[in-house]
Amino acid sequence: NEPWKMVRIGGLLSESRIEGSNGRTAHKITVRLYGKGVQPKEEKSLGSEATKYYRRYAGQFIYSKLDFLNGAFGIIPTEMDGYESTLDLPCFDFQGSVLPKFFLYFVSREHFYSKFASAAIGGRKARRIQIEEFLSTEIELPNLDEQKCIAQVLDAGDQELALLNRKLALLKKQKQGLMQQLLTGKVRVKL
Repeated sequence: NEPWKMVRIGGLLSESRIEGSNGRTAHKITVRLYGKGVQPKEEKSLGSEATKYYRRYAGQFIYSKLDFLNGAFGIIPTEMDGYESTLDLPCFDFQGSVLPKFFLYFVSREHFYSKFASAAIGGRKARRIQIEEFLSTEIELPNLDEQKCIAQVLDAGDQELALLNRKLALLKKQKQGLMQQLLTGKVRVKL
């Protein structure tokens, strides 16, 4: 195995700033906490026409400046190609020798993002991680083949967890039904 190399994140990503529409017409994105991905933002009211939005494209990396310290990272999915966000949700194109899936796993670890706590700018509830701080960070990176293998192992773990969580939900539902039957006398236990 080759040794992992130190690289700046700025050598792996380049910021995307393709202008989009305004807050009234934009199809907006939100980034979920703890690496749980990207989803359309549901808003009860229209945004401001004065707010500038930027187009985001499938395969780009995105994070929330406000929720960086809570692991708000994701990759724009195909079905959200062309959606938009403000600069508080910066987006990046991958370049260089990094697999998007590996990179997302890497930055989604609390061990990674918690290191930025001292670099956060703002008050207790509005602490932002600036793009320059993120891009100047150095990380150790394996070669592409090893990145692919690591991502495959972690994907398999995610799939197994999803199956186990589904099984757990079904067992809870089954128990709830059993309780309904037993606690109403519809089904009796033999003594």
